[in-house]
Amino acid sequence: MTSAPFDDPLDRILMEIAIRVQLPPSKHDLACQRYLAVAEYVERNGSPLKDKINRFYPQGSMAIGATIAARRKDEEYDIDIVAELTLPLGSDAEEVLDILFDAIRGEPGSRYYNMVKRRTRCITIYYADGMHMDITPAILRPNRLQRTSDIFHDDPDEKSETPYTLLMNAWGFIQVYKHNTADTTAFADAYAKNARAFDIRVEAETEDVDPQEDPARKSSDTVALQLLKRMRNTKYSRRDLRMPPSIYLSKCVSDAAAPAASLTDAVLHHAKNIRGRLVEADNRGQLVHEVNPTCEEDCFTDRWPETRADQRIFIHDLDELISTLTRLRRGDHSMKDMMDALSDIFGAPPVKAAVRAVQDHVGTASQRGQTRHRAGGGILLGTPSIGRLAPTSTNMGGKLPSR
Repeated sequence: MTSAPFDDPLDRILMEIAIRVQLPPSKHDLACQRYLAVAEYVERNGSPLKDKINRFYPQGSMAIGATIAARRKDEEYDIDIVAELTLPLGSDAEEVLDILFDAIRGEPGSRYYNMVKRRTRCITIYYADGMHMDITPAILRPNRLQRTSDIFHDDPDEKSETPYTLLMNAWGFIQVYKHNTADTTAFADAYAKNARAFDIRVEAETEDVDPQEDPARKSSDTVALQLLKRMRNTKYSRRDLRMPPSIYLSKCVSDAAAPAASLTDAVLHHAKNIRGRLVEADNRGQLVHEVNPTCEEDCFTDRWPETRADQRIFIHDLDELISTLTRLRRGDHSMKDMMDALSDIFGAPPVKAAVRAVQDHVGTASQRGQTRHRAGGGILLGTPSIGRLAPTSTNMGGKLPSR
């Protein structure tokens, strides 16, 4: 018989890391409440966009449940929203971005006046608790697949650069991703139970909202995506380089989705797949190229990589991740060895907290006689009906035998 999700200590450490770097369910609810409040505010009396908003909807990581802490601080989260405007097709990019900025900022002393910044393709609201909301204006294209839209590029700091318009269908890709990564194992329920248990132990500003989907339930593919993004953020925080975009990683995960009970298996599967795509392109002397399957003009790699050196740097990062996880799942490793190896990949604070949580879990399970041994060695955690029951012990031992 196979073990349940997170019975394996390495799987449990990865789960604990993911829970600590993701947008908690309570913060997800708060983000929903906030973007609904922004939508209502933008259509207030006197707003330049009064009666010119068709709808607001989440895009990117927020929409697929893969939001993690920003690369700057573990308390910061970027939330991506589309503002679908009823402005005329062919509207000037600079004017569209400016009118949305004016509508959100409002008058001096108003709600968002000192919180908002005009950016190249979106307007960003900065909240005091570290949440950032990026609101991208869009105008629907008629006679195209549902929600195919124009978005706009205008760098306010580069006046010599000509503004331009791009096609995108963020909503279409979200539907493809959700279909491909639908959970077919016991993983999502087990992950949700642990995520919610952690969420209620930490302080969080909470406002009631009724989300259509449970933000705590995630497939192994989506949690693997979050860990890959965390690895990327950790590595690129030390570099003055543009990093691989989240939408590119999401596309790769969607294409190769394979729900698994083991989180380690899921991370390795997707890391190897992404590496293979990059190596294949590099061996041809080309840059990797990925587009939205619902809108081929919507290129997910239009700004990264710029050179083959860019993609080779990320190939090296994936090599390190793959070799580290492969090594840790073999044989016995001290807590310090595991902490050191994983901290370099995912960052020290969440890894240290994750290892401490697993140490506590192993110790409690050992005292209760709820640890088991695989044939040939290695500890399993959980229900003692699978595998061989290990002797009751109060000794945590300092080691986490891997798979």
